[in-house]
Amino acid sequence: MAADAAGGPEPSEQSVPRIIEDDVTGVEIEVLDKHCYLLRSALGMEEQLALFEHIQANDKTDWDAPRAMNPSPKTLLLGDDEPCLRYEFGQESLINASISKANNILGRHLRIDDVDLCNYTSITMAAIQYASPNGRFPAHIDHCNGSFVYLMSLGCAANFMVKGPGMECKKTFKFNSGDLLVFNASTEAAILHEVVSIVEGEESCPEELGNIFPVLRKNRYGVQCRVHL
Repeated sequence: MAADAAGGPEPSEQSVPRIIEDDVTGVEIEVLDKHCYLLRSALGMEEQLALFEHIQANDKTDWDAPRAMNPSPKTLLLGDDEPCLRYEFGQESLINASISKANNILGRHLRIDDVDLCNYTSITMAAIQYASPNGRFPAHIDHCNGSFVYLMSLGCAANFMVKGPGMECKKTFKFNSGDLLVFNASTEAAILHEVVSIVEGEESCPEELGNIFPVLRKNRYGVQCRVHL
């Protein structure tokens, strides 16, 4: 990604504030570590509704199959023979537009060293359903070199953990519907992340979203867009 208009340096604890507000969109960027950024309220309500409609329109999951009383997170079947949907660079789609919006927000404030996120080759998108309150995914590091993950949250909020090599300690935060976490998914970047639990209660899912899609009142959908560079 190119330098910002001011020609600022690569983000670091010394050169970049931990919190940056984008005055164009109002989105708040939290720099968690090198190549790890949390964008608060990156998706407005209309964008959240459109994204879930897109997921439902492509969902081929057999929801009638028996499930355990305390089910593990459910990866949806979105493609014809695989969980993912695929999008090419330059394709007109809701997913490409969401990635471009996030890149534009980051690009206005940060220069990301050695990476041009705007010049990707393709995107794969998958979705995982987590039931409230016990849905979780163990702490892990991705080993997908040459890719960044753009992780969006829909429905109930998640208690989410991130720990990068440059962070003194783990950060656990409430990952709200409409938030977006962007991170380098390579082995070298070593971004440890975990879904600790799902927040329950009436305020966990935005009211408008839950009224239109009742399934989101008791579930969180993690929408993972893997951007291949």
